Amino acid sequence: MASNDEEIRRIIHATFSNSGASSLPLDELIRIWTLDMQWMGPDVALQIIDSLCQTGWLHNYQGELAPNPNIVPIPPLFGWRPIIRSLISPPALDSYPVEGKTADVPDEDSGSQIEVVSNQKYPPDWAEASIKPMIAWISEQSGLSGKEVVRRAQRKRRALGPVTLWMALSLVAREQGLNMSKIAELIGDPN
Repeated sequence: MASNDEEIRRIIHATFSNSGASSLPLDELIRIWTLDMQWMGPDVALQIIDSLCQTGWLHNYQGELAPNPNIVPIPPLFGWRPIIRSLISPPALDSYPVEGKTADVPDEDSGSQIEVVSNQKYPPDWAEASIKPMIAWISEQSGLSGKEVVRRAQRKRRALGPVTLWMALSLVAREQGLNMSKIAELIGDPN
C-alpha cells in the first residue's frame, strides 16, 4: 500500500503534469478531479485542496493553485485512483525530505555542465509561440470559448500521453472540422 506521501505525489503528477499547466484555478482543479477523472465529489475535492494548501503541498498564488516546487511528483501506475483518506489528512511537506531532487543536480566540480544559449531563434518547442493564436482562432471559428478549447486539448493530452499542447490543439481543431491548412500556417515552419 502506498504511503500518504506517495499518494500526494501521484495526484500532483496526474493533475499538473498531464494538464500542461504549471498552475490551475481552484474551480478548474475541482472540475478535473470531479468531472474529468471522477475521483471524488466537489466537496471532498475542496476539502483535499484546503488540506494540501495548509500542509505546504500546494500553493495558492492569487487564486491559482500550483504544486510546491520542491516536491518530486511520482507518475501513477496504469489504472491508479487516489486513496481519498490519504489525501484528506496529508502529512506536512517539511517533515519529509525531497527524494531524488539533489541527486539529479551535478556537482560544480564535475566537468559536465549544461550551457544555456540565450540567443535561440526558437523556443525549446518551436511551435510553442503559436499556442495563443491557435486557441484564439479555434475559439473564433468553432464558437467554443477559449477555456473550452484549452480544456478539450488538455483532455486529449491526458488521453494520449506525451503530446505537446499545440498538437492537442491541432486535434481539437480537426475534431471541430476546421481548416487544417490554417492550423499549419499558425504553427509555422521551424526552418
